[in-house]
Amino acid sequence: MARDAGGNVATSAAVAANVSNATAQVTLAWDPNTEPDLAGYRVYVGTSSGVYSAPTNVGNVTTYTVTGLQPGRTYYFVVTAYDSTGFESGFSNEVSVIK
Repeated sequence: MARDAGGNVATSAAVAANVSNATAQVTLAWDPNTEPDLAGYRVYVGTSSGVYSAPTNVGNVTTYTVTGLQPGRTYYFVVTAYDSTGFESGFSNEVSVIK
Protein backbone atom coordinates (compact mmCIF):
# COMPACT_ATOMS: atom_id res chain seq x y z
CA MET A 1 0.00 0.00 0.00
CA ALA A 2 1.26 3.46 -0.81
CA ARG A 3 1.73 5.99 1.99
CA ASP A 4 1.92 9.76 1.82
CA ALA A 5 4.35 11.91 3.84
CA GLY A 6 1.96 11.83 6.81
CA GLY A 7 1.86 8.04 6.82
CA ASN A 8 -1.68 7.91 5.45
CA VAL A 9 -2.44 5.03 3.13
CA ALA A 10 -3.55 5.84 -0.40
CA THR A 11 -6.30 3.85 -2.06
CA SER A 12 -7.69 3.66 -5.55
CA ALA A 13 -8.81 6.84 -7.24
CA ALA A 14 -12.38 7.90 -7.82
CA VAL A 15 -15.30 5.57 -7.29
CA ALA A 16 -18.24 5.88 -9.69
CA ALA A 17 -21.79 4.64 -9.19
CA ASN A 18 -24.14 3.65 -11.98
CA VAL A 19 -27.73 3.41 -10.84
CA SER A 20 -30.47 1.30 -12.36
CA ASN A 21 -33.76 2.65 -11.00
CA ALA A 22 -35.66 -0.31 -12.37
CA THR A 23 -33.82 -2.60 -9.97
CA ALA A 24 -32.72 -2.39 -6.36
CA GLN A 25 -29.02 -2.39 -7.19
CA VAL A 26 -26.06 -0.10 -7.82
CA THR A 27 -22.91 -0.97 -9.75
CA LEU A 28 -19.72 0.62 -8.43
CA ALA A 29 -16.51 0.94 -10.44
CA TRP A 30 -13.08 2.24 -9.42
CA ASP A 31 -9.59 2.65 -10.78
CA PRO A 32 -7.23 -0.18 -9.88
CA ASN A 33 -4.63 0.18 -7.15
CA THR A 34 -1.22 -0.45 -8.71
CA GLU A 35 0.66 -1.67 -5.63
CA PRO A 36 2.43 -4.99 -6.32
CA ASP A 37 1.12 -6.60 -3.12
CA LEU A 38 -2.54 -5.70 -3.75
CA ALA A 39 -4.78 -8.57 -2.65
CA GLY A 40 -8.24 -7.07 -3.19
CA TYR A 41 -10.88 -4.53 -2.31
CA ARG A 42 -13.62 -4.06 0.28
CA VAL A 43 -16.87 -2.20 -0.37
CA TYR A 44 -18.63 -0.39 2.47
CA VAL A 45 -22.29 0.65 2.29
CA GLY A 46 -24.26 2.92 4.59
CA THR A 47 -27.46 4.92 4.81
CA SER A 48 -25.74 7.88 6.52
CA SER A 49 -22.68 9.70 5.23
CA GLY A 50 -19.54 8.37 6.90
CA VAL A 51 -21.37 5.54 8.70
CA TYR A 52 -21.01 2.14 7.04
CA SER A 53 -21.93 -1.45 7.74
CA ALA A 54 -19.35 -4.23 7.80
CA PRO A 55 -17.47 -4.38 4.50
CA THR A 56 -17.96 -6.85 1.69
CA ASN A 57 -14.75 -8.40 0.43
CA VAL A 58 -15.13 -8.29 -3.36
CA GLY A 59 -11.73 -9.76 -4.22
CA ASN A 60 -9.35 -8.33 -6.76
CA VAL A 61 -11.89 -6.77 -9.14
CA THR A 62 -12.66 -3.12 -9.95
CA THR A 63 -16.44 -3.32 -10.23
CA TYR A 64 -19.08 -4.59 -7.86
CA THR A 65 -22.87 -4.60 -7.90
CA VAL A 66 -24.58 -3.91 -4.58
CA THR A 67 -28.01 -5.53 -4.49
CA GLY A 68 -30.98 -5.51 -2.13
CA LEU A 69 -31.29 -1.73 -1.90
CA GLN A 70 -34.60 -0.24 -0.78
CA PRO A 71 -36.41 2.30 -2.99
CA GLY A 72 -36.56 5.86 -1.68
CA ARG A 73 -33.42 5.59 0.47
CA THR A 74 -30.08 7.31 0.04
CA TYR A 75 -27.04 5.03 0.11
CA TYR A 76 -23.40 5.95 0.61
CA PHE A 77 -20.45 3.90 -0.65
CA VAL A 78 -16.68 3.79 -0.17
CA VAL A 79 -14.02 1.32 -1.27
CA THR A 80 -10.74 0.33 0.33
CA ALA A 81 -7.83 -1.69 -0.99
CA TYR A 82 -5.98 -4.28 1.09
CA ASP A 83 -2.66 -5.99 0.62
CA SER A 84 -1.45 -9.56 1.00
CA THR A 85 -0.78 -9.03 4.72
CA GLY A 86 -4.34 -7.75 5.28
CA PHE A 87 -3.32 -4.11 5.71
CA GLU A 88 -6.22 -1.92 4.58
CA SER A 89 -6.04 1.50 2.95
CA GLY A 90 -8.09 4.51 3.89
CA PHE A 91 -11.51 5.07 2.35
CA SER A 92 -11.91 6.19 -1.24
CA ASN A 93 -14.02 9.23 -1.92
CA GLU A 94 -17.62 8.66 -0.87
CA VAL A 95 -20.34 8.43 -3.49
CA SER A 96 -24.06 8.47 -2.83
CA VAL A 97 -27.21 7.56 -4.72
CA ILE A 98 -30.91 7.82 -4.02
CA LYS A 99 -32.44 4.50 -4.91
